Amino acid sequence: MKYTYVDGSGNKYKLQNSKLTYIPLTPENSSSGTYSGGDPFVLELEKIDLIRLVDVFERALWSESDHSNKRRMGSGTLFKTVGEDWKRIYLSYGSTSINEIDAILKSIKSV
Repeated sequence: MKYTYVDGSGNKYKLQNSKLTYIPLTPENSSSGTYSGGDPFVLELEKIDLIRLVDVFERALWSESDHSNKRRMGSGTLFKTVGEDWKRIYLSYGSTSINEIDAILKSIKSV
């Protein structure tokens, strides 16, 4: 099982097994030409952080009230891949799901 989350700024997080890979948006690829998502990293997550992150991703997938029918500025995108099957949802800007995901990722990044 693999999850990929793209935050409202275009930074990408990939979770596979217990490894979290962060691929930040660079100024060259940002719409402003100046935004930087910071430095890329790869972390081996502690079990509790892995459980918390999978939990918030799964709740976001099920929380249809937080979904949007298309990608809008500031919204997030969440992909879940299991074998050959995959699912993509767009999370509305300011929704509970996007706020919870961003908060957990921020706490993991700050460790």
